[in-house]
Amino acid sequence: MTSSTISFVFRYFVTMAVVMSLPAVVALFVSMTSFYSIKERIRAARVGCLVALVVIEFFAMFGVKIFGLFGISIGSFYVAGGVLILLIGLDMLRAPDSDDHITEEELKESKSTAKKKTDISITPLGVPIIVGPCAITSAIAQQAKAANCMEFTGGLIALVLVIGLLYGCLVLSSHGAKWLTPAVIKLTYRLTGLILSAMAFEMIITGIKSKDLGLFPEKPQVIQVISVEKERVAENTIC
Repeated sequence: MTSSTISFVFRYFVTMAVVMSLPAVVALFVSMTSFYSIKERIRAARVGCLVALVVIEFFAMFGVKIFGLFGISIGSFYVAGGVLILLIGLDMLRAPDSDDHITEEELKESKSTAKKKTDISITPLGVPIIVGPCAITSAIAQQAKAANCMEFTGGLIALVLVIGLLYGCLVLSSHGAKWLTPAVIKLTYRLTGLILSAMAFEMIITGIKSKDLGLFPEKPQVIQVISVEKERVAENTIC
């Protein structure tokens, strides 16, 4: 690799690590797997990271062509991801507050059933928490900056390094999460739902405001429309 390629890969790695918010992903992962065992957490982290890696690598290589082929705009992509995260966040906020009226055996059975029915490894962990609209669009934009085949390949390697770093952090957090008390777990679970809901609204607003959807025209366009309307009214008045 040349020095320019190494510099490109390093900038790519740092940019994607910041965009994907690794500490936030770890915090969300710990709270969403509060009733998982260590093995179950590691499995969820492994599957989630593999899914995220496949998705982001795919969009980094073919994202522009895919969006063009299906006529998908970046704005609608943000809105769809925001709605998905909002539903997850609301489910976490509306979870039962108390289990005092449930026996210990029923509580264990309900938790075991919930773990079997709710597999977070693919969705929402892999997509869209680890790899969401922001990460995908950033990867597409960074990949477009590649000046040659070497830099293009280096960008794909940078994505592997970022996901690998995240997987290491998730494995470490899986072992450390066993020290959390039930009260802390319940609080972090509620806060995570609130944070996810806020993230969802931010993504939806970003998508709606984007130029692709055209719901909010640029100021020059607004001024032009107003001026045309004024001219039409003036002509009607003169007539």
